[in-house]
Order: sequence, then C-alpha cells, then structure tokens
Amino acid sequence: MARRSTTFRLSHSTLVAAEPSLVERFVLDPGCFAAWRRGVRGEVQTSTPVLQLGTSIEFLGGFGPLRFPYVTIVSDHVPGELLALRTTRGLVDLDVVTRWRAVDGGTLVEAHLDGRCTAAKARLLPFVRAAIDRDNQLDLATFKRLLETGDFRFTVPSHLTPHPPRCTLENPPDFV
Repeated sequence: MARRSTTFRLSHSTLVAAEPSLVERFVLDPGCFAAWRRGVRGEVQTSTPVLQLGTSIEFLGGFGPLRFPYVTIVSDHVPGELLALRTTRGLVDLDVVTRWRAVDGGTLVEAHLDGRCTAAKARLLPFVRAAIDRDNQLDLATFKRLLETGDFRFTVPSHLTPHPPRCTLENPPDFV
C-alpha cells in the first residue's frame, strides 16, 4: 500500500509581560534565534543581519539524538504583527507563523505551525508531531522567560527599542 504525505497543525500562545516592540525586536534578531528554540543546535547562519522577507537561516536541527541540517526562509514579515518562516530543507516541512499583539498585561505571542511529512517519512508523523508540539510549548515558555527576565543580548542595532546595540542613524535602514 502506497503511503501519502501527512500533515499536522499546532498552535500555542503565551502572554509576555513586555512591550510589543521588544517582542518584535527579539523575534527579528538572528542572535536571539537559537536562544529560545530547543531544536536549534550549534551556530545559526543568516543571509542578512536582521530577519526580513527572504532571509535564509541555516542551522542544525535536533530530533532526539539525531541532527539534521535545516534551511529556513523568512516567507512573510508584517512589521508590528508577524514573522513567518518556512523550511526548505529539514526532517519535515514546516511553516511557522509567530504573531504578536498588545493586550492588557503585555504582549500576546502566538505560534502557529503547519507541518508535513513526505510519504517516505509518513510513519514518523506521531513521533515528529509529539516532539514538535512539546518543543513548541517549551520554546514559548523560554521566549517568555528570556524577555521577562532580560536574560538575553541583542546582536544587531535597531530603532525598535532603546536596548543596546542601538541604531543611531537619523534614517535607519529599511530593515527593522
């Protein structure tokens, strides 16, 4: 019997006691990319200094003791609202949309993940889905903890927040 590709959808959210501009800057800073994602192993390489539409992100992804090279592309970015990432190489095909918006008490951060296992990997779906579901929940908990404790460091200048490094140009570059 021929196997078919299988898909899954996951959604999680958290309330972060931080301003939306701080959340956005954290999401867009490549140096913060691996800090809150459990599945990222080793060094993260990006094609642009700040995550923006078309940026390529390369890293080793982990699934248990296994390591897989991942290439992810920023497929959408709406300033002040969302960042979407789509894998082009990895164990499974993933489309992850991170949304944020101001609410009473801080910023609501939502992560929506659509995944697809090819026919050849369809038998892995229960394990992959469970691992990604767990990791996504833990990622958001880490995201919240880092932003609320300030236990992180921005790596690129920005005008979104006063945190260093700060963009001091009168007319900042197009990227946020």
